Amino acid sequence: MLREMTIDECESLLRRHRHGHIAMRDAEGAYLVPISYAYAEGAIYGHAAPGRKIALMRRWPHVAFQVEDVEHGARWRSVVIRGRFEELQGEDDQFRCRALLLKAFEGNHMSLTAGHGHRTTLADAVLFRIRIEEMTGRAENM
Repeated sequence: MLREMTIDECESLLRRHRHGHIAMRDAEGAYLVPISYAYAEGAIYGHAAPGRKIALMRRWPHVAFQVEDVEHGARWRSVVIRGRFEELQGEDDQFRCRALLLKAFEGNHMSLTAGHGHRTTLADAVLFRIRIEEMTGRAENM
């Protein structure tokens, strides 16, 4: 049975997972890529190498973000967020973002290097936050 998830359930799913998908606008329509993230303080924190994703979010900061937990086709949960990209420029904000990501990925620092052919370390990555404007969740048989 399909049902809406509560905000608490949505946040719980976001805290448990470390990988999601972010969608942004581009000149041809939409661009969707996987990212590693940390959820804290009511926001999504992420990192990326300079490239297409960062260029698009700088130009069009409204994004969508999605995380899912699928056991099988009839048993799943999904959270969808609409929000706004904010590149973290200040030293304090960048330090906080790195700390959140390091804590979220304890023991798995390979996930903290940006991929898609743009290998970079967390120290050299563009750090960002997605400010959540709308969050919805759906679950089937969970």
